[in-house]
Amino acid sequence: MVAAHTIVALLITSTIFYTSDLSPNYTYIGLNNVLTIFKIPLGVMALIIPIVALLAANHRSEQTKEQMRLTSENNDFSNFYKHTAEFESYLSEHSEEKVKISLPRKFHRLAFPDAKRGNFRVSSKINDNIESTLKTIIKVSTGLNSKESWQPELLLLDRMITHYADTFHIKNYKENSGSVLNIDGEQVIVPEGNVKNIIISISTISKKIRDALLFDDRYEPGPTLTKIVDFDYSRIPDSNISHISNFAPFNFEALLLEQTV
Repeated sequence: MVAAHTIVALLITSTIFYTSDLSPNYTYIGLNNVLTIFKIPLGVMALIIPIVALLAANHRSEQTKEQMRLTSENNDFSNFYKHTAEFESYLSEHSEEKVKISLPRKFHRLAFPDAKRGNFRVSSKINDNIESTLKTIIKVSTGLNSKESWQPELLLLDRMITHYADTFHIKNYKENSGSVLNIDGEQVIVPEGNVKNIIISISTISKKIRDALLFDDRYEPGPTLTKIVDFDYSRIPDSNISHISNFAPFNFEALLLEQTV
């Protein structure tokens, strides 16, 4: 822009100089005439001043924006690590002896995926994930209501519960000792030989997840998660399977619905 105005001014000056019969006059009259003769190119050159000022202001504005962006990024970065450290401290303060979140930072990334950008609210995605997973687990658990086919359903349920725990890095939620069932070439450990304890492990995992997410005081647990945590598990019949024939069928989904009606 500045170069264009300079070139135009020089072209006009050259045109005036070579097409006019001018002679040097170093008196005040001659100097005044210079201003009159070269008024147009001087005017064009004068336009450069506000243009330069505008460019300088724009440059300062861009510098300010960049400084603000860097400051914001630095603040977000600092706040992210502060939030992560406080979250880990919160988990330590509310940790039970056995059940633990084995990888707090990975859980933090699941719960607060936008924390690096300054958003410290629990993500709706983790809520949706918990709700859909629990609904599927509850649906699968209905297979335990069959005296004939409960074993393969128990194997599937145990796999799903393990996946649920692994997704949210929950460890030590179930006893590693008890009755061992061999089902379709795989082993299912039933704590204390009571199938009810498999169902109770769903609550143990869910409670750990819910309590961790309550670090965000704006967090509201989903309805399925709330049902699972608040359910009275004494309503499930004991099924001591030291002898397979002792298994007592039950419908966990129906029991949940009865309690919430």
